[in-house]
Amino acid sequence: MNPLTAALEFVESINNEETPDGVSKRIAELGQSFGFTSFCLAAIPEAGASFDGSIMLSGWRPEWQQRYLDRDYVQNDPIVAKARTASRPFLWSSVARDRNLTAAAQQVLSEARDYGMYDGVCVPVHGLQGYQGMLIFGGPEVRLNEREISVLHLVGIYASNKVRELVGANTNRPRHRLTPRELECLKWSAAGKTSWEISQILNISQHTADWYLASAARKLHAANRTHAVAEGFRLGLIR
Repeated sequence: MNPLTAALEFVESINNEETPDGVSKRIAELGQSFGFTSFCLAAIPEAGASFDGSIMLSGWRPEWQQRYLDRDYVQNDPIVAKARTASRPFLWSSVARDRNLTAAAQQVLSEARDYGMYDGVCVPVHGLQGYQGMLIFGGPEVRLNEREISVLHLVGIYASNKVRELVGANTNRPRHRLTPRELECLKWSAAGKTSWEISQILNISQHTADWYLASAARKLHAANRTHAVAEGFRLGLIR
């Protein structure tokens, strides 16, 4: 399929989506059409902050995501580091060739390959009021031309804006003003429920539950969901 056609069809398809889950499915399908096997749409956390509250949609293998979060790999991930300053999409391989990479950064890339992500593309997304995000696609060796990379840039920006719109992350709203679904997920998290348990209770996917909790954490200026729950109690949002 013509890359531009694929992008236009993607934009048209997610216009009709009403949940982050629907957008996630469309991103996965588009990524597969370009030869990718995984993706992650996330806000870029500030240096030193946890990645747990930044993930918006995840098409990573669960084992890799858990390992990445448990070991706090975001602190040494050279892809995330470059995404903070990049204005254009870039290939992982261009970062891997940097002779100045630390051993810790090389380890993150090496372990990603153990989970089938040998190469990929990172699409930086810069929005209003300093918002920084990224859409990362991973998979086998990447063979994309400039036109295809530009298409993925468009897709990343559009997908990020669409998902933030769906979860009520409008930057014009007060940061602590949670949507009903975000508050519901946060209350269940305060009750000790995991993302999977919340997904079963609310009849949504685990990815969607994670997204609502991550969005709530960002609005509450919280480093992670535990911190978000504490802020929820402090602000009287959870009683």
